[in-house]
Amino acid sequence: MEAVAAAILDHLQAHPLAADSADGVARWWLGPAHSNVTVEQVERALSLLVSRRALRRLTLMDGTVLYSLAPQTRQ
Repeated sequence: MEAVAAAILDHLQAHPLAADSADGVARWWLGPAHSNVTVEQVERALSLLVSRRALRRLTLMDGTVLYSLAPQTRQ
C-alpha cells in the first residue's frame, strides 16, 4: 500500500496539476513497476493519501471521482 501511495505521489511531483479517476491512476500514473496493482489497491492507496490530506477527492456531477494533489501540497 505504501509503495503504491509513494508511486502516486511521485507521479504528482512530476505532474502537479494532474487529476484522474482511480482507474486512470492505475492505468497511467503508476508505470511498469506497478503493472500488477489492481484498481482496488489503487483505491485503497488513494483513500490513504486523502486521509493524510496529501490528495483531494472531487466528485463530479456525473458521479465520477477524481483525485489530485491537495492545494497545500502543491509547490
